[in-house]
Amino acid sequence: MRAFRKLHRLVGLIFFLPLILVAITGTILQLRSEFEFIQPKAVSVKSQEGELMSLTQITEKFGAENIDQIIWRPEKRSLVVRLKDDHEAHLHPWSGEVLKLAKRRTNFLIDLHQGSWMGKWGQYLIHFLTGLGLLFLTLSGLLIYPFKRKFL
Repeated sequence: MRAFRKLHRLVGLIFFLPLILVAITGTILQLRSEFEFIQPKAVSVKSQEGELMSLTQITEKFGAENIDQIIWRPEKRSLVVRLKDDHEAHLHPWSGEVLKLAKRRTNFLIDLHQGSWMGKWGQYLIHFLTGLGLLFLTLSGLLIYPFKRKFL
């Protein structure tokens, strides 16, 4: 049992930093809609008569090679163009006027959280092994904890 405790401590020390990184970025990502700095708040407009902007008009405005995503939310009347340079342009859906242009840091946090900022090897090797290490720590922690003890 003593060797098992040492192994538990060693695995905990090895995976300490990746676990902290995943925990902190996960917590921040849960709160991303609360902070404009991380993810810009959507801009809604009043409904108008006439035709909405077409995809062709949007791609002409920003250049197809610069656009990552186009998001249309009819219930909010919100049109967002996510650009490849991590900026987000909120457009007036009918006139095409840029209502807000802001940097979006969510993708960076997701890359840190998933380990994809290190490439495939980092995502699969380091983060996958960290997940296995966390599973081991959970199970071994349950095994070495003396349940006869009072909790408080």
